[in-house]
Amino acid sequence: MKKNYFLVATLFLFAAVTMNAQTFDDDMESYNVGEPIFIDWWTDWGCGGGPGCAIMSSAEEAQGGSQSGLVPGDGTTDAVLNLGNQIFSNWGLSFWMFVPENKEGYFNLQGAVPIGSGEWVVGNIFFNQALGTPGQGVIDNTANGAVEFQFPHGEWFNITMNWDINSGISLATWDVTVNGVNIVPAGTPFTDSAGTTATGLGGIDFFSISSEHIAYYDTFTYIEGVLANDDFASTGFRSAMSNGTLTLKAQENINSVAIYNMLGQQVYNANVNAMRSTVDMSNLSNGTYIVKVNINGTEGSVKVIR
Repeated sequence: MKKNYFLVATLFLFAAVTMNAQTFDDDMESYNVGEPIFIDWWTDWGCGGGPGCAIMSSAEEAQGGSQSGLVPGDGTTDAVLNLGNQIFSNWGLSFWMFVPENKEGYFNLQGAVPIGSGEWVVGNIFFNQALGTPGQGVIDNTANGAVEFQFPHGEWFNITMNWDINSGISLATWDVTVNGVNIVPAGTPFTDSAGTTATGLGGIDFFSISSEHIAYYDTFTYIEGVLANDDFASTGFRSAMSNGTLTLKAQENINSVAIYNMLGQQVYNANVNAMRSTVDMSNLSNGTYIVKVNINGTEGSVKVIR
């Protein structure tokens, strides 16, 4: 379901994964083609779980395997991916999306599931809104205002989101990467432009915004931890903290490393030009840091706790 405004928008795991009922991997292959998906982490916005409400299993497009989830242009489908109403820890979500040429896509982030009246944490997330901006999307109400981004029509592209809720939901931050490009940087408050905080990390509402809406979704990964974007994952990057020493490894050349505290202040910067590097962080205060790494021109970041 869309919120109206006065102006109406296999991955590499950095952290250890705690597998429990709140985390999942879903390749969309286990469902019956042509039937609604209403089980486990898949629910809806109180519309009954049937066709025209729940996400549909489809064999029309697939990122991996032969099936995906379809939100068609019926104007009624209001599928919800339940992320567990998280209020603490780190959480990472990755999935793949496909928006055909001359079609639009849409979803939003909700603060609580089951969804009552609705809580659009960062507004609406549009892809080619009303067919007016092919290849362009927008998150229309983040802490940084409207954030525009690019995506490819007629191709699968990855979306990766991470949430840092270690200091509680009122101080939560997040980051977003679309098609390998970071569009919401790590450390951005998980609020709207007015600073309104979420009740929790509730879920994603995949709503059929119009008759011109068609979007397919595939290969979901949801973890307690931090996920890298797909391009950066291909470098084989790994990080580990032990006794105040941060060790960085990759299968390709690490060009540079920079470390920032949660105030955005750079506390370390070095050119590496090797596949392995160690950083002595024992002189830094205990807390969370953002480590930004350039590996053969591909950039990524990881949170580490000193």
